Amino acid sequence: MNKLQSSLIAIIIGLIVFTSCGPSEYPKIPLNQLEPKLKNRGSMIVKDILKSFKNENGARYLLHKDYMTALVHGRIVQNANMYKEAYEYVPITIGKIASYSLFQVLDKGLIKTMRYQLKTDSETMEFIELKIDVNIEMGLADYYLYVTSKDGFVKRENILPRAIK
Repeated sequence: MNKLQSSLIAIIIGLIVFTSCGPSEYPKIPLNQLEPKLKNRGSMIVKDILKSFKNENGARYLLHKDYMTALVHGRIVQNANMYKEAYEYVPITIGKIASYSLFQVLDKGLIKTMRYQLKTDSETMEFIELKIDVNIEMGLADYYLYVTSKDGFVKRENILPRAIK
């Protein structure tokens, strides 16, 4: 192989490595540029999830909503006992919810991840986040409830059942 061929191979390998290593973070959508339809849909979903935490049916409260994807619907049905147990601990863990506010939206293409901070009366939790993944064509694709304790023992851990993907 001559020097030119070696250089071309090195450049091609370099380009492949460079282009395959995409950004480590998804782009953020500025909140003031968020589509009103997406913002309203996210708010509606969050309100329903917060209601489900207090509802006697727990996660099953969400099953009859028209924005539920088949994946989430199926997971709630198949893991009813796991959701029931997790939902029993939510009020104990986070306390009474006073308010919520959207603080970040990530653009993952078809999926938009909307992150909400929950304000509660909990004396043990430093930060509580409800994160929802919204498929802009199909609806709620996943949701998580992350908690961080004031004592640092719990650091951003999801207390809801995890998705099996």
